[in-house]
Amino acid sequence: MPRKKTAQPEPLETFPLTLADGSTVEIEIRDETCNIIGRGLHKRDKLQALCDRILEYVVGIYLSPKGVKKVEKPFMGSARELDAEMARSGLFPEITDLQSVRKRIYPYVKSRLDILTKALAQNSNAEHQP
Repeated sequence: MPRKKTAQPEPLETFPLTLADGSTVEIEIRDETCNIIGRGLHKRDKLQALCDRILEYVVGIYLSPKGVKKVEKPFMGSARELDAEMARSGLFPEITDLQSVRKRIYPYVKSRLDILTKALAQNSNAEHQP
């Protein structure tokens, strides 16, 4: 006998978004209370939350509202340096192996930090132009 389909929790909020080509996409806002249920998705969501916490920590050190900060001991040059900095901070005890930092966490944090740095630079250039 086949199993029943999993009843997915309702999102916190939904709204339509009209794209440039005229098509409409339904946007769902979710948090940890109403994540989509599926095989392995709880681990993906847990990793995503950890990466976001690490990104907040890194952004606090590297960026300010006025621009890029001068960092005395930069640690975003490699995954090993990021892992050492997270161990020194003591804020991320759940990270126990360099492999997860190297394969998943560092690429995520590095790409998001680069995006935020470029956005901050463009914003400051736009403010300085008449």
